Amino acid sequence: MSDYATVSDIQTLKRLLTFDEIERARQLIPVVCSLIRYEAQKTGRNYDDMIYHSELVPIVDLFTGNGTATTFNLSYVPQGTLSVTVNGTALSSGYTLSGNALTFATAPTGEILVMYDYRALAEVAKGVVCDVVMRELNTPANQLPATTYSESAGSVSQSYTLPNASGAIKLWKSDLKALGLLRQKIDTIDLMTPRKRGCC
Repeated sequence: MSDYATVSDIQTLKRLLTFDEIERARQLIPVVCSLIRYEAQKTGRNYDDMIYHSELVPIVDLFTGNGTATTFNLSYVPQGTLSVTVNGTALSSGYTLSGNALTFATAPTGEILVMYDYRALAEVAKGVVCDVVMRELNTPANQLPATTYSESAGSVSQSYTLPNASGAIKLWKSDLKALGLLRQKIDTIDLMTPRKRGCC
């Protein structure tokens, strides 16, 4: 099973990381991915299967070749049919794909049109992993994560709101909702059927 995000994804989507943060992020990513799989298992689902069976979304990337560049980064990692056209001519060979990097054997010149499908749920999982890892990286080692913080100078008072008082690595409700794993409990009350006396 592969991770849903990489350190490179975090640096692309969020910000550049220091050397220490990169090392910490490498350790955090598999932990967060395991948390997602565990939360899915608690709802009776397999998250990798959810991604695999999620709907494919068509996308088109347009590039301009200058005759020197051979590698172009696609917006997403293709997970379906890939169609590459250079100056209106469809190519069946002469290029390789690794992740979202499309590399040509010879540097193309002119309009490069790439059409492919990707699974949106995989991108959602990537975004959540990046969010959770960044939350952890932005939390100082000597301070718990706080959503609100107030400070006054007069009588020296501080106020924190701690959503995660234990400081544990965890998925928030917003993360679970984005992943489609937020379980909802539905209760019903029958107002039409009268209760018998003496019944509790």
